[in-house]
Amino acid sequence: MKSTGLAKKIWGVIYPMLIYLGIQILLINVIQTICAVYWYFNGISSMEEIKSLMMQMLSGKELILTMMSALITIPILIFFMNRDTEHKKTSHTYKKFELTNRWLYLLILPFGFFNMEWANMFVSILQMFMPKFMIESYSGAENVIYGSSVAVQFLAAGFAAPVVEELIFRGLIYKRLKDIVNIRWAAILSAVLFGVFHGNWVQAPYAIIIGLTAVFVYEKYKSITAPILLHMTVNIASVGISYIAQKINETQNISTQQFSDWYILEAISTSMFTFLVLAVMTGIIINKIVKPKEVGDENINSSDSML
Repeated sequence: MKSTGLAKKIWGVIYPMLIYLGIQILLINVIQTICAVYWYFNGISSMEEIKSLMMQMLSGKELILTMMSALITIPILIFFMNRDTEHKKTSHTYKKFELTNRWLYLLILPFGFFNMEWANMFVSILQMFMPKFMIESYSGAENVIYGSSVAVQFLAAGFAAPVVEELIFRGLIYKRLKDIVNIRWAAILSAVLFGVFHGNWVQAPYAIIIGLTAVFVYEKYKSITAPILLHMTVNIASVGISYIAQKINETQNISTQQFSDWYILEAISTSMFTFLVLAVMTGIIINKIVKPKEVGDENINSSDSML
């Protein structure tokens, strides 16, 4: 019985990711089927021609499809989160917390930005020592992200992705892992799964770092709003900085080839350390100031929770 219960809990950790991936695959297949039928009845019967049209139609639309999949998945994930809450209420393990002052959520903005910066620089250093196959594993994701317009990048990466990913990895997976292992291992494992979910060696370490910071604010604010806000800050800032850097490079044609690898490594390391210190300082402030109190059952309908 114990092994059956454990297997059920492990499955509960896995299937939220599969739901999102399944919806993405299903959505693409539905669109492809509808288009193929439409083209067939409009005189295009050659499979080669249909495949060619399909590739042209989907090219550069991957991020839009990802955003559509996220919007479809979000209500399903909220349903499972609410169901988990009802189960905890039934088993009398549910905890409710007071609403955190909304102004304290502003602390998440610099905390997210500083962590995004040092994590990006850390990955940049790693890339200098990564073998070619690891770096090339990122090319597909890079084309998907930067192959879309900036507006789509902001909407998909800045808003849709943070919501669906936080519901999956913090709202469901992390909370369910806490029923299997202690809180530290739950944080680490959920962050590692978040990194693996990105599917390449370059984004994985970055995602693990952001995943750990998301768990931190989730536990401090006791609300899924906190990691969603952190994730949005991280992604929006990353897209914005990438866009600005691209424009500067286009106008000024800046090249790093004139600098030695050691000079670049030293410059990146110094910046990384600076942002890491700022991130730690901001985290300490959050840890000291943000302390929502647990409330009793009599107030359970008038206060916020970790949803």
